[in-house]
Amino acid sequence: MLNRKMVLAFLSILITLSPLYALSVEQLAKEGEIAFYHENYIEARKYLIPASEQGNLQSLYYLGVMSLHGFGTPANYKEAIRIFKSGAQKNHSDSQVALGVLMIDGIGIPQNHKEASRIFKKAAKNGNHDAQLILGWLYKNGVGVKSNNTLAYALWNYVAAQGNEWARVNRDAMYYELTEPELYHGQDLSSNLPKLWKVVALENRDSNRYSRKKRS
Repeated sequence: MLNRKMVLAFLSILITLSPLYALSVEQLAKEGEIAFYHENYIEARKYLIPASEQGNLQSLYYLGVMSLHGFGTPANYKEAIRIFKSGAQKNHSDSQVALGVLMIDGIGIPQNHKEASRIFKKAAKNGNHDAQLILGWLYKNGVGVKSNNTLAYALWNYVAAQGNEWARVNRDAMYYELTEPELYHGQDLSSNLPKLWKVVALENRDSNRYSRKKRS
């Protein structure tokens, strides 16, 4: 039988947690996000953990960032990568970008440029501007993909049109590197995203075919 002290302790825990249980997943996620951006990481985890447990992938992503950098919890690359992989598998584009960046640099995970480029393509197609920026850099430098200045220009031109200054600067720097047909093709692709992703898919297939021939 519970003694009086144990009953009081139990009731105290319930009183502390009951406001959280009264919040919806969206409210938990929002409160956690606000605390995260105010760098109140202990408070953020209080909301983000239950939100992520109820399926909120953005909350899960924030927990991954906190594990990666040691915000409100000891830094743990293994846990961060586990979280990002979980989100990426569920098509969460921020998690895909985080996982791809770590894979490009080989931080806490084996370096794999080709797999990273595949992840960035998926996130970019899902509309993530960070992924589109990075994918442009991959095409410009031939990292994990066959170098393709037209695709790099098209991606940066599209993101620049959304108001991104970094994309604008990189796009403008490429202007004199392209032939006139390449420039017009890049501009056409950036104004027609279904066509752009089709070209990316074809480029990926051709690259895989070349890779198989090289190994044989």
